Amino acid sequence: MSKVIVIIGAGEGISKAVAEKFGSNDFSVALISRRKEKLEKLQNELTEKGIDAHAFVADAGDVDSMKDAFDQIWEKWNFIDVIHYNVAKLKSVNIANETADGLTRDFKINVASVMTAINLVLPDMEKNQDGAILITGGGFALEPNPDYGSLAIGKAGIRNLANSLHLALKPKNIFVGTVTVCGFVKDDAEKHTPKNIGEQFWNLYNSKSDFEIQY
Repeated sequence: MSKVIVIIGAGEGISKAVAEKFGSNDFSVALISRRKEKLEKLQNELTEKGIDAHAFVADAGDVDSMKDAFDQIWEKWNFIDVIHYNVAKLKSVNIANETADGLTRDFKINVASVMTAINLVLPDMEKNQDGAILITGGGFALEPNPDYGSLAIGKAGIRNLANSLHLALKPKNIFVGTVTVCGFVKDDAEKHTPKNIGEQFWNLYNSKSDFEIQY
């Protein structure tokens, strides 16, 4: 039976590249996003490449919505081997113009909501002493840009969270790690293409050593 990766925040770019990389290495792929049309398009593209891909509509920031999606996933597969959290609130607002409410709303999506997925899969992973949680990080965690102030705070938070969870869950043989993407992702980029970053996630998963790859 093939392993299963659940990609939260599925769409074009990094998540599609991760789906292609893991899917081409005998993983079944569960895709989660809020937009049904986008999901179905991605599912069809992956299926055409011979990848076993399935779509589940859910909002990463809504606990009940996520629980419903995971219940559907468990109806299809007995165990989730890998979670990839690829959700972020992308907005360009200078940090000097931010509000407390704005930062709080963004932090929920950029950082806190990853715990919803982790709390759902952790009981099974702890029972089986196996599993991996992969998180998309960003270079703003290392070098903040005030024009993307809220996102930078989120990336710093997700990096810290990944490190903490890596240490907390390592004794249970559950790996947590992040690829900190130190550049803007574009198909025609010299380095930071979705395909290259997908390769980094595959390397992170296979090495299961340090909590982070900076790329």
